[in-house]
Amino acid sequence: MKKERYQSKVAVFLLLTREKDGITEILLQERVNTGYMDGKYDAACSGHLEKGETLAQATIREAKEEIGIEVKEKDLKMVALIHPYQDDYLNVFFETKKYEGTPKIKEPEKCDDLRWFNIEELPENIFDRIKNVLENIKRNIIYDDGDFTNQKLS
Repeated sequence: MKKERYQSKVAVFLLLTREKDGITEILLQERVNTGYMDGKYDAACSGHLEKGETLAQATIREAKEEIGIEVKEKDLKMVALIHPYQDDYLNVFFETKKYEGTPKIKEPEKCDDLRWFNIEELPENIFDRIKNVLENIKRNIIYDDGDFTNQKLS
């Protein structure tokens, strides 16, 4: 009998940042009507990997679908991999400062607010996962098992 292999679902997240007046800002969306972490600020956009897509392609597609911007693959930098093995997901985070267009809410049924925040003064109602990922990035930690044990890769 052939052993069934463990399979993870994959989600991608875009951390869109910019420099304004010497301050690094990050674009966050407030979730609404999703049934998961509604009322919390999350990455600028996120979504599930579809069959036949690379991680970068999925991120580019989600950026266009959710916030109406064009991102080029060469401008994406993978900055974090979270594997919360308890819920069968691999969460892959990309960052970019380069994009074309003006970010706007394209899915108002899922997003209540889209706003730039000083990366050092995040909203109180930010999703813990995003806060922890941003802290890990500051400390050059790119992998976390979802319990936020902060595994640093050399």
